Amino acid sequence: MKVSLFAIAKVILLGLLSIFLILFLVFGSWVLWERNRDALAGIDFYSGKVELSHDIRYNLTLDEIPERTYRHIVLTTEYLGNIKAIISEPTVIPKEGIPVVIILGGLEVDADIFRLIHDPGENIYVIFKYPYTPEYWYEGTPIVEIPVIRKSMLNVPAQVVALHKWVSKQPWTEKGRVTFAGFSFGAMFLPAIYHLADSHDEVLNPGVIAYAGADISDLLYMNMDKIDSPWRSIAALLGETAIYSIEPVRHLPYMNNEFLLINGTRDDQVSRYSWEKLHRMVPQPKTVVILDEGHMHPRKPELTKKLVKISREWLRERGLIN
Repeated sequence: MKVSLFAIAKVILLGLLSIFLILFLVFGSWVLWERNRDALAGIDFYSGKVELSHDIRYNLTLDEIPERTYRHIVLTTEYLGNIKAIISEPTVIPKEGIPVVIILGGLEVDADIFRLIHDPGENIYVIFKYPYTPEYWYEGTPIVEIPVIRKSMLNVPAQVVALHKWVSKQPWTEKGRVTFAGFSFGAMFLPAIYHLADSHDEVLNPGVIAYAGADISDLLYMNMDKIDSPWRSIAALLGETAIYSIEPVRHLPYMNNEFLLINGTRDDQVSRYSWEKLHRMVPQPKTVVILDEGHMHPRKPELTKKLVKISREWLRERGLIN
């Protein structure tokens, strides 16, 4: 029996349509699931036992800054991977301990940030190192790295809460005087961190949220300037969906504390719409500082120093640092 080319083409077309429909349904189901499940369900990961596995001192000479001790630490957890941080502390710490500020900065934040804290005082600064760095992307392939990036991003709140618990128990930490300061990329995680900690009845101190916004999709859109529309909007929406569990909007109403919010009117990376929405949604009490500045950047050390000064004064007024 002869089969016409038309019949073969019809079968192939129906097969392709069926595959497309299945993929569309699977993808649509994933989008609906991610955007409608409880926000905490996507970030509430148990760390298990947390142990200090590496504690290495290193030399760092900074002009006009008092001599301090610098350390790179790694905490090993049972279920959350390794938690890395770098620490700046006075050479002598009293037995009762001193205040600690945990800093969440840019994606590639390193010890250079200590150069911008010109008056560290009798305080300890702990810089959280993200579980993913851009070098992994360049060395890998997108099909492998995208799921790794997603997992790493969703792990950040639980890792930071675990770091906070560990820091709070150290002999060099003064009881009740550990706080957070988030800047730019790092500030976007703080709403999820505070909400997650609150859900476990862990009380956190007032914190600083500088140069953040409320909308991840808008943030991605603002920074995807090399992608043409409408693909830019689609890419931003998909990126937001992949990490929707840390979307600030979903956590802001549950931030049960006091915050300092800082943004700039000339910011080209976080839109006015996004940071004004953040300011509206953060519950009282809050202090809002709006600067006539662009987005913070390592190439703008004076702006960073200004942000550090504003943050330090606010924290000092509340007795959180020396």
